[in-house]
Amino acid sequence: MNPEKTYRVLRDRLIDADTVANRARLAEECAALAKWQEAWEQYDEIVRRPNGDEPVFHLGLAEADLELGRPDAALAGLEALKAREPDFASARGHMAYARALAALGRTDEALDAFEAISQHHHSYEARARLAALMADTGRIEEDRRTAQEILDRLRRAPAHVRKIQAGWGRVAEEVLRRT
Repeated sequence: MNPEKTYRVLRDRLIDADTVANRARLAEECAALAKWQEAWEQYDEIVRRPNGDEPVFHLGLAEADLELGRPDAALAGLEALKAREPDFASARGHMAYARALAALGRTDEALDAFEAISQHHHSYEARARLAALMADTGRIEEDRRTAQEILDRLRRAPAHVRKIQAGWGRVAEEVLRRT
């Protein structure tokens, strides 16, 4: 299987028809392939266009900023999005916001945000990031309990869930090894 085949098809499609929809599909594929700079470039171009003002495009731009090590730009973009679209809410947006807070050293706010996400969305990622951040801040008992909860949930989960969430299980295992 060629993981870049879809990418090449979408890139060619954009050359043939430079539309927001084609750019958005290419940006999503770039993100899936961890081509973060190209994803950022596509999202940046989209949000500059008159019909590119959908919240999901701004969210994609913020996620690319995070992956490129620019949490300050990500947080600014997410805060601007919230001010412009106060009714827009998404688990992805909350996760990006929490990640930006953590990357900027706003630990208490990030801990609260990861906890809120994990309570509302039962997110393995949020719980694993919460455990890792607690470990980084010396909250040993809490981080160990949270990491063990993740591993226990994964053991009881169906095989397809275990496969999809395996990376977060490895984060939990690493937290337990570190503490």
